[in-house]
Amino acid sequence: MPFREGEVYRCPDPACGCELTVTKAAPPTCSGQSNPSCCCGKTMTKAA
Repeated sequence: MPFREGEVYRCPDPACGCELTVTKAAPPTCSGQSNPSCCCGKTMTKAA
């Protein structure tokens, strides 16, 4: 699941509220499978 330009990831903790937007896509050969982690320690989820 490589990052794609424009994707938005949000922290699931409403008290935290962190959000990130991918500004440069990973190469198609990237084999990463993990969502990013927030500074509060929770795994961020892809926004719908």
